[in-house]
Amino acid sequence: MTLRVRLLLVGLALAVLALGYETFRLAELAGRFEVAAREAGRGEERGAVPLPSDRASGPAVGAAAGVATAPIDALTYARLELELASQRQQNAALVTLLEQRNQELARLERAANDAAAAALAPMPEGVRLCLAALREALRQEGYDQLRFLRATALDEHGLHGVEALQSEAQGLSATLWFAGRMTASLDRAAGVLELRFFDGRRIVDGTVEPLPAEGAVVRFPEVDGRSLERRLPALLTAHGDYPLPPPEPGKVPTLDPGTRERWTRSFDRLLRPDATGLRWRVTDFRSLQDGWFVAAELIATDARHHVLGSAFAGRLAVEIDERTGVVSLLLRDGSLRREGVETTIGADGFRMVLPDVQPPEAIDAMLGMVVRR
Repeated sequence: MTLRVRLLLVGLALAVLALGYETFRLAELAGRFEVAAREAGRGEERGAVPLPSDRASGPAVGAAAGVATAPIDALTYARLELELASQRQQNAALVTLLEQRNQELARLERAANDAAAAALAPMPEGVRLCLAALREALRQEGYDQLRFLRATALDEHGLHGVEALQSEAQGLSATLWFAGRMTASLDRAAGVLELRFFDGRRIVDGTVEPLPAEGAVVRFPEVDGRSLERRLPALLTAHGDYPLPPPEPGKVPTLDPGTRERWTRSFDRLLRPDATGLRWRVTDFRSLQDGWFVAAELIATDARHHVLGSAFAGRLAVEIDERTGVVSLLLRDGSLRREGVETTIGADGFRMVLPDVQPPEAIDAMLGMVVRR
């Protein structure tokens, strides 16, 4: 029990004793008045009641004891009775207040004891491992100013009962965090980790600040999101998509399937059956570079969809000759197989003329992605 609580109890007890003494004094005085009135009624036929001396004590007071008395009327006697009743009511109210205060103090003492016992209890193993993983992940990212002291629980809503110490980089300031709950979220696209503290307070250089309803945020930019997701699967909530990695020097990035499909449909608008009924189709390619389609694959089919030929081109483009109005499919650095014969295509290229296709139509179908001869 703290010194403040003890002083409060002593003060309340003294107040109760003072009220009790005053009540006893008034009761004694009223009793003497009543005895004196009865004695006066027996001995003399008067219209007033003798007033006993305040210093006299016991029932033998008044005229029989030889002490001078002063008469009082019924109104004065009634006033004294009212004061006595009022004093008793105040005494009872103060006793009730003292009992309520004692109950409240007992409740606060039990809560303090429970909190002290909880503070001394060891952390659950899962919580301890989570805090250790979070601290190590932040340290590897170069953020070692935030240290977690303890937490009591971990569930889908985050960490509970969190205590943490955050120091400034220069070591001249510190912040103590006491949060009922803490969440961790990751923005994959921006590479930013956010720790948000709820339901508690923070102490900044001795100044206590309650945490806002929306939570107080500590941000860590430029983090390795993939590593954090591997380390903190039970705590971290991630949103967004990771940016595509930059291409390696000399390496062409791969297009996504949706983009490749749109370009193959553009080729289908231009590649029509020739006079023999043979039709070439671009079935796949890896990427685009400087207006050329990289690592393209083609097949040739007849009217019954039998495969009669195939080709591979390290680089493929739609070529137009605006002077003659001829549109061709230009293949370079690959091979051509037809009727069981394979032909190598060098850097000079191999052209497949596209009949009935004019340069404006080719430019429109390929969205301007053509080469000129």
